[in-house]
Amino acid sequence: MKTVSDNPNQNAIKIDAWFTGTLLITFFRLMLGAWMIVNGLNHLLPMWGLPNIYPQPLGTLHLSNAMLVTMIETGLFDYVKVAELLVGLCLVFNRFVPLALVIALPLGLVVFYNSIVLNLRFERLFSFFMAVWCTYMNIVLLLAYIKYYIPMLQFNAPVGRVEDLRLLKNIFSSEEQARND
Repeated sequence: MKTVSDNPNQNAIKIDAWFTGTLLITFFRLMLGAWMIVNGLNHLLPMWGLPNIYPQPLGTLHLSNAMLVTMIETGLFDYVKVAELLVGLCLVFNRFVPLALVIALPLGLVVFYNSIVLNLRFERLFSFFMAVWCTYMNIVLLLAYIKYYIPMLQFNAPVGRVEDLRLLKNIFSSEEQARND
């Protein structure tokens, strides 16, 4: 970190745009991850004989209720909550973040759709309502990690080869090591 000083006995931390942006991105990553961990655990704890953190809301209006109850009755909700927990852990521990953000987006969009559209709460679009903010944070984070998605955006991508499996060794290596291989 750079320090700026008019007086050699006094050091001040220079706050620049990159530093501020990094703090914001880190805050969003941790906040979204923590939110997903809590929501995933809330559903899964009773399966392990423990009480919920909070009662599972089942929607205020009929369509919201029908969607949530159907997801619970068909078992889809269990998979969603396991995915939320895994995504949250990845985000909080800064592991596989680009992949976790891609998985989180449809989860967050369903929560957003249920909370805002199906419950007719459009006034919450510009509020600090967490169902809205998880989607906004997810989009900002996806943009912050855009360099990891650009290689996937091939207009006419050829099929890979079996030899490409050797690239799997790069998963746990640093970015610099992967470039040198």
